[in-house]
Amino acid sequence: MKQFSSLDLQQKTGEVQRSAFVEPVVITNHGKPRFVLVTVEEFSRLKTSANEPVPTELRGRKPVEKRGLPSDPLGRDTGDFDAFVLKIADHALSGKDRPAIDAEIAGAERRLGIGKGGARV
Repeated sequence: MKQFSSLDLQQKTGEVQRSAFVEPVVITNHGKPRFVLVTVEEFSRLKTSANEPVPTELRGRKPVEKRGLPSDPLGRDTGDFDAFVLKIADHALSGKDRPAIDAEIAGAERRLGIGKGGARV
């Protein structure tokens, strides 16, 4: 379980939130644990397992991690974000899928009414 100081919470809010999205995070004050930051889903799960009511304003929200990525036009699996990004980087560096990528860019340019170099058509 990661720990952050209350100063970290102020200065590194994004990092603290990203960490809390993965697992509960301890917030310390003067070196002592004072708070635990958890996702709404984890908080709701804990309340439910303790047979306590979940606050109304927290009910019915869909967790972000379940939304997933849109499908990839080149058919790559988007289920594992890290693997997806690494595969895209590998393909970009090796030139694999270049014709398909060029076609995708050309299609987007047509839909947006722009030509090569961003000039309006």
